[in-house]
Amino acid sequence: MINKNSLNYFIADYCTKANTTIEELKSKTRKRDVVDKRMIIAYVLRKKVGLTLIHTGNCLNKDHATVIHYIKSTERFLDVYPHIKRLYNAAVDSYEEFKDRLDISHDMPLTKSEKETKLVDILLEKNEKLKTKITKLEKELHDNKSN
Repeated sequence: MINKNSLNYFIADYCTKANTTIEELKSKTRKRDVVDKRMIIAYVLRKKVGLTLIHTGNCLNKDHATVIHYIKSTERFLDVYPHIKRLYNAAVDSYEEFKDRLDISHDMPLTKSEKETKLVDILLEKNEKLKTKITKLEKELHDNKSN
């Protein structure tokens, strides 16, 4: 399990570096600058810390579908927008400071519910990748038929 205090300190450190508050990060606001900051921390929580989609969403008062959207958006925007890259670098800096305390303990056996949650997360992620591939292939097929 993740140490919740360390996780909270990590998120608080990121908020300081990103010039926001935890309350603002967890709020329902749709202001672009806050959404960008929320999107980046969700990405790092999922990809670096290794939280499930559900746990990542719980940290930010969002559902797993929103977290999937944040991850996809971050992957698209990271190399395009310099301010997104800066926020990502701030989150990675915070992660590097706290990563020893954030490691998930692999010694503890997972409960049936946790195993099922992880499996659902894996399947959702693979499903999204397959949908993307199918869309690209359909577009290629359509383009080839047009030519």
